[in-house]
Amino acid sequence: MKGQLELKDIAYILKKLRKDSGLTQQDLADKLFCDIRQVRRYETEGTEKLSVINLYASIFNISSIGILSASASLDAF
Repeated sequence: MKGQLELKDIAYILKKLRKDSGLTQQDLADKLFCDIRQVRRYETEGTEKLSVINLYASIFNISSIGILSASASLDAF
């Protein structure tokens, strides 16, 4: 739905951030102190947990708002 933030869009941005940084899913799991299966879930299902988005933001040196607004702009088309 236009104007509504979708979990699939967040998943896409999280995956893009990882890939653009040249990290593997295992590299990112190590940085997030979680299992690789959790990273896979974030990248396929997305997440609505602000704590996770904040962790990604910290790792990739971007604001949480930057992640969310990038996700929202995907749905604008």
